[in-house]
Amino acid sequence: MKIQEQTYNRFISQHQLIKNYIDNLPPKAINERLFSNKRSIHETIAFLCRYQYVFMERLNAILTNVNPVFERYDQAHDGEFNNTLARSTGALLHEIYRVRDEMKLMIDKLSPEQCCRMGTHVKMGTMNICEWMEFFLLQESKHLYKIFKMAGAFGAQLSNNINIKTSSKVAFSKLNGQS
Repeated sequence: MKIQEQTYNRFISQHQLIKNYIDNLPPKAINERLFSNKRSIHETIAFLCRYQYVFMERLNAILTNVNPVFERYDQAHDGEFNNTLARSTGALLHEIYRVRDEMKLMIDKLSPEQCCRMGTHVKMGTMNICEWMEFFLLQESKHLYKIFKMAGAFGAQLSNNINIKTSSKVAFSKLNGQS
């Protein structure tokens, strides 16, 4: 079995979208939560950074054990997550790129036989390494979509505030007989 080209291409490039989504955002938009019960953009990036390590650990376990079983990843039970979260957004992005390069090297060395090795996820069932990669990418894309939405929501909020201020100034000018 071989990793599909489309999967591989997404694997080496999908994470690069984060920078595009947040490039022009002020720190407030990145660090503040839009909703108290949801992650901020920074927290989501920290999650993605940490999840790459978890994925590498799972791949190594699949390569060295017979059909290991994995629980769902839960940051609340991950002793390393808070250390990751404490880093700056820029440092996290750098780490995501660096670790993805390491992951790519690891994937590039896999033989077709190794790609057939199996691991079981308690919710998703038994998957070979190619399916694990697809699962990782789908999980990552779900979080990328969340970042995209949060960045867009901040942009919309900013536009609404500008429109409200502009509308208020126009209304005030008309009240004072200015145009």
